[in-house]
Amino acid sequence: MAVSDVGKESYPPEIIGYAEPWIVAPGEPIAIKISCTEPEYTYRTVRLIQGITLDHAPEKREEEISQIPRGRQNGKVQVAHPGSYGYISHWKLPAAPAGLQVSFYLQPWLVGCSHPQTLVSSLDTAEGTGFSIVLNSQGSIDVWIGSDHKVEVVSTGLRPHKKTWAKFNLSIVGRSVQVSLSPKSFKVEPIPTSTTHEAQLQGEPLIYRPGPLFIAASQNATDDPKQQATNFFNGRIADLTLETSEEKPSVLAKYDFALHMSSDIVVDTSGHSQNGVLINAPTRAVKSHDWDGSECDWTKAKYGYGAIHFHDDDMDDAGWDTDFTITIPSDARSGAYAVEVEATNGKDKDWVTFFVRPNSWAPGISKKVCLVFSTFTYLAYANERLYDTTRPNTADLGPGFDIDKTVKSSEFYKMRRRLDLGLSTYDRHNDGSGVTFSSSKRPILNVRPGYIMWAFSRPREFSADLMMLGYLEREGIPYEILTDHDLHLRGVDALKGFNTVMTGCHPEYPSPQVFAAYGAFGAQGGNLMYMGGNGFYWVTAMDPARPHRLELRRGDVGVRPYTLPGGEQVNSLDGQQSGLWRSRGMSCNTLWGVGFCAQGTGLGVPYKRTEESKSPQLSWIFEGIESDLIGEHGFGGGASGDEIDRYDVENGSPEDAVVLATSTGHSDEFGIATEDLTYPALNTLGTQTDLIRSDLVYYVGAGGGAVFSVGSINWYCSLGWDAYENNVARLTGNIIKGFLAGKR
Repeated sequence: MAVSDVGKESYPPEIIGYAEPWIVAPGEPIAIKISCTEPEYTYRTVRLIQGITLDHAPEKREEEISQIPRGRQNGKVQVAHPGSYGYISHWKLPAAPAGLQVSFYLQPWLVGCSHPQTLVSSLDTAEGTGFSIVLNSQGSIDVWIGSDHKVEVVSTGLRPHKKTWAKFNLSIVGRSVQVSLSPKSFKVEPIPTSTTHEAQLQGEPLIYRPGPLFIAASQNATDDPKQQATNFFNGRIADLTLETSEEKPSVLAKYDFALHMSSDIVVDTSGHSQNGVLINAPTRAVKSHDWDGSECDWTKAKYGYGAIHFHDDDMDDAGWDTDFTITIPSDARSGAYAVEVEATNGKDKDWVTFFVRPNSWAPGISKKVCLVFSTFTYLAYANERLYDTTRPNTADLGPGFDIDKTVKSSEFYKMRRRLDLGLSTYDRHNDGSGVTFSSSKRPILNVRPGYIMWAFSRPREFSADLMMLGYLEREGIPYEILTDHDLHLRGVDALKGFNTVMTGCHPEYPSPQVFAAYGAFGAQGGNLMYMGGNGFYWVTAMDPARPHRLELRRGDVGVRPYTLPGGEQVNSLDGQQSGLWRSRGMSCNTLWGVGFCAQGTGLGVPYKRTEESKSPQLSWIFEGIESDLIGEHGFGGGASGDEIDRYDVENGSPEDAVVLATSTGHSDEFGIATEDLTYPALNTLGTQTDLIRSDLVYYVGAGGGAVFSVGSINWYCSLGWDAYENNVARLTGNIIKGFLAGKR
């Protein structure tokens, strides 16, 4: 079903939306943007406490915020418009110069495309003015030229090759059109020979009229400002120059894409101030035609990084209209919230999720804990499409996996329909390149309180994290919530006043600022609880000027759905080396005592206590727990499952840490992390090596605070089992309450 079908009679009832911004403080407004296929919907605002409704789950809980009025709105369909491009809004040429020359380098990544791909265009098809250079759907270049207020198409027959750089030149002098394409080799590989084409126009070209100039797209013949571009290019463009066709050409505009790399600005170095902007976050800091491998860090390179990679499925801002605005009460407590929207005919419902940080809290060390929601992880996974076998190189989840037999919530089917809502950093673009950006300015349908992850038939990320929130509420433990974004922007200052800080179940994507905030808090004597698995794994970037946008560049090591090309593993937003934290000597083990070692879709297993855990000094941790087995039950099996972490001194775990319990043995549906492999790659499955395990780890740090780690994404899925009446919940409570009481 295509996005163009949204709202048609054959399309199922659907209501979805997003909040902008999605992280706020009390007293701040939030714009709510809704797409609804039904005639009318109602809304109310709730604080989320626990959202899943599976068997054995705690009771679903939410609290309505009475200070925010309920409302009713007419439904309307809204869609997003993916596709990245450069846009110079007021492109101007001198009045009728002798002619026009356009030159640039191109590297197509998708030659056989279902739609024409525009490289550079000033064409106004309605007025029959300007020009457009187009890679047609058959893979050859056409030049569209406005002449006598009509459009003439010059079919050049020039055929660029996939992932081969070539220089393109277009010259228009009077009615004469000359085109050339000169491929360029990287080393000594054979390449096509240079080719040229000449043609005569039937009419006088009208290429000098003022109007917008598009890079990697063309102007759309519509009055809708949200769809100003079409025919997006999939590939790279560099060194775009426009000049007059004279014996001594005058430069009209010259674009150096290596300048202002971390921004959305394209810079004209000609002195004519024809600067432009980038729409929908194409990928910068990528290799250009002159890259030679002598420097792989764009922040140090003097050449080689002046290209931009555009995609027809890039999406940075859905740009939906605001349907209504709510204001968070000035006395609102911190937490996870949602605007609950429901069609008045009852045919569909959604929870537009957002987060409220605290405005302030008591100075000094309080008797409060802080739960940090992993908003960077939520963005990394936002609307992931790893199940979509029609996309390039979909992930293989192992032999025997059958998606038709898994449990799914309604959000799965919405994600599958709504292809306009952008990709996750687990997906590949249509041209096969890895996705490096994710955005919160769109509906993120897998950040919903009742979301069941399609591959595991259980809650994951946000919906699992809410079970810890529900536990804190149940036990009456005083707490506040923060997000990765708060730690990134404010550092350790965001954590001042807390006794204990705990993570979500999957804090996989910390930025340097986030990682440093946790470390500084522990060094200052605070207690830390790592309550998940596969955490602190990939280096991530976020620009404070654009906090909705996350950047992730996967390197050539680590468990990953794709590998970015060599030389492109330095973030464009902050200039930091990307890849694994372990590759930077900063593994998860160095702070938390455990680090990622394995993953699998099989059932989880319980932990078994070690002899060390039975020391009298640690008896407070296991008070009320009689069995040596911890976490025998949960959503998805035992408490050690999904993605798991082990204690390993060689990877940086503190030697004096205590391993309290170890998982009891995983099946061959679990495989070892690739970074743990050495030559030869033997004993890689769960029954074949004890390197595949979860460890519960505890130690007291140099600052006097303690660190407790569980090393499993599944921990929260066991925490909530049987409404928290289980030994995982008891042990978790012992740790939290013990830390609040000063126990070590």
